[in-house]
Amino acid sequence: MNAQTRNAAAPLATLKPEHPRLIASKTTWDEIKARRHADAALDAFLRRGEVEARAVLTVPLVTYQKTGRRLLSVSRRALRRVLLLALHHRLTGDPALARRAEEEMLAAAAFPDWNPSHFLDVGEMTAALAFGYDWLYDVLPEKSREVIAMALVEKGLRPGAETEHHWERVQNNWNSVCLAGLSLGALALAEREPTLAAQILEKARTKNANGLKPYAPDGVYPEGAMYWGYGTTFQVVLLAALESALGTDWGLRESPGFLATAEALYQQLGPTGTYFNFSDNIERPDLEPAMWWFARTLKRPELLRYEMGRLREYAASKKPPRPEREGERLLPLAALWWMPGGDRAVDAGPRLPRYWYGRGPNPLAVFRSAWDDPKALFLALKGGGASINHGHMDAGSFVFEADGVRWACDLGMQEYHSLESKGVALWNSAQDGGRWAVYRLGPFCHNTIVINDQLHRAAGLAHITHFGDRGDAPGAVVDLSPVFQGQAARVTRGFVFRPGSRHALIRDEVEGLRSGDVLRWAMLTRAEVAVSSDGTEATLTQDGQTLRARLNAPDGTRFEVTPADPPRDDFNAPNPGFRLLIARAIAPPSGRLDLSVLLQAGTGRPAQDELAPVELRRWPYSAAR
Repeated sequence: MNAQTRNAAAPLATLKPEHPRLIASKTTWDEIKARRHADAALDAFLRRGEVEARAVLTVPLVTYQKTGRRLLSVSRRALRRVLLLALHHRLTGDPALARRAEEEMLAAAAFPDWNPSHFLDVGEMTAALAFGYDWLYDVLPEKSREVIAMALVEKGLRPGAETEHHWERVQNNWNSVCLAGLSLGALALAEREPTLAAQILEKARTKNANGLKPYAPDGVYPEGAMYWGYGTTFQVVLLAALESALGTDWGLRESPGFLATAEALYQQLGPTGTYFNFSDNIERPDLEPAMWWFARTLKRPELLRYEMGRLREYAASKKPPRPEREGERLLPLAALWWMPGGDRAVDAGPRLPRYWYGRGPNPLAVFRSAWDDPKALFLALKGGGASINHGHMDAGSFVFEADGVRWACDLGMQEYHSLESKGVALWNSAQDGGRWAVYRLGPFCHNTIVINDQLHRAAGLAHITHFGDRGDAPGAVVDLSPVFQGQAARVTRGFVFRPGSRHALIRDEVEGLRSGDVLRWAMLTRAEVAVSSDGTEATLTQDGQTLRARLNAPDGTRFEVTPADPPRDDFNAPNPGFRLLIARAIAPPSGRLDLSVLLQAGTGRPAQDELAPVELRRWPYSAAR
């Protein structure tokens, strides 16, 4: 029986006996101290972290305060505080930091519960107390250790072990977050509660495969960039803690697509430093500590180019610390996963491909003219559908950047409590579900098409059928037919990216319409928009830059501009500064509609042959893998 088999049969058989054992060891702190003397970036990062840690000393302890059905913000605040305080106590030796971490943990231990009805709250609070218990084990008073351990057992591990939970089965961030938090608690208390710890770890070993399935086959996280930061970071924490405490992660990291996911995320980052924020996401999430783990694990320092730039901004910030902040709560772990060689290693790494295609439930294709030019052209597009966790009706949507401006945008998410508190059935994504009453989530503000102002088919999934990454005009084709089932027989959207001519072409072909049906094309933008007198050209201006949109469509089709205003109700958030460039085409008796829009960056004009309408079936792109 090999070691891997023994570990699977008895998950605690190889438990490291001493504390700390959660991602750190007794030598970790001295290693970080030594490394920072030779690495200015690490030293600056730790100096700013210490400022943030000391700011926690000045504010009240965490209190039990739910927001709607969630205690999650409190759990996250506790996790951020405990990690900061524990790490910087170990690096400075200041007992005041350890005492405050102890007080934060005792305050959370005194809560009546950690809100198991919304188990993410339990997962994150368990992680908070597990890290503090383990990293500060030798400086915590015995009485406090006892109280913290009992809280971990009664409010974290037992609720997690008592029954089968839905998050054990789901294929989304809940699986990774809940299993990671519980596993940290189990590993921290393993010698004290061996039976309970083994029960939790067995769940992680057998059920975490569900949370890893969405990464297959190419690493695209279906829930988007912000939720990548949530689910993937906790997934990495789980793997790293298993490895440090048991000497194995049971091969979970080898799950198809998982080790490719860091590059997949990086590909979604535009030259403006913002992500393709499809689904429930924002354009610029927090720093991603998991990237340090991937870069170190894969020996790929180039994955840290963007993060190192953001980290330098963080370290140099003169803004007052924000001890109430819950974001970047796992950022201290970057110090433990720091890439040897620092900035030099990152700058020396190779560049990633400029054209990229990623398969998965929410397939993506990305094209850029350069990696190192903040004014480069960037086009990112998607297939997928609304039924995916946190999904929107945005199949066929895209973002487009040029000259340092994001011209084609996405509104992203609306804060959940603002909707839930008004009675919106936000998590009912059936065709007639309440989710689609939310303007930002339905199809009407996304950079895609709708037919007769109808919703997309919620259960439909669009596929990228063709992709080309060679020549001077790479591109992709998306089959949107499943998303328009019952509305049209065939719906296809194609994209051509011409960096040499500085433009992108979007072409829609629709068959099987009824005479008089209306196809609505839309692009969301922050730019000011002026439409020509004949309606076939729009000039967009923003930040001193220009983009031209040229329309090739049936006679009578014209561009129009309208504010991106939601319906007048008491729950939809306003969208100030955004507007929609729209074109409406009417189907002829044949039921076939073709519509193309060319987006031209700058003041140049494309050659006439580049504007000629060419059927998608004649585009020279290979069938997607």
